[in-house]
Amino acid sequence: MAFLTDLRELFQTQAERLRNRPFLEAAMAASALVATADGEVSFSERMRVDELLGSLELLKLYDVHTAVDLFNDYVAALEGDRDAGRTQVFTAVEKFAEDPQCGHLLLRISRAVCEADGAYLESEKRAVEELAKRLNLPPHLLS
Repeated sequence: MAFLTDLRELFQTQAERLRNRPFLEAAMAASALVATADGEVSFSERMRVDELLGSLELLKLYDVHTAVDLFNDYVAALEGDRDAGRTQVFTAVEKFAEDPQCGHLLLRISRAVCEADGAYLESEKRAVEELAKRLNLPPHLLS
């Protein structure tokens, strides 16, 4: 019976990962957008992403390396071709445009990444406002 219990738990974990994968992608995309907004991804911003991965229930399901790889992929896309990278970011984020609860959480994650290095720069503020717009949320939510 232990085998069946283990199999059931594995199935449940895999099902939760599949269901929450779009949120992981959106969170890493939004984080990459705000982290690159000032032209440089700081060590403190990367550390903040790691902290968020360990503290948010929706993201704990994933191996941290998988999430960091997604973050790095979005950063590389934004640094390589800003317009194409932004399209990728907004494609991931806009999946939550009709889910205000997830949208608010994505904005909070973004703001936390912005403030990781002790400053909330104008370029980062504009990136958060653009995310809010794409999520159909008021831009002043996290001002």
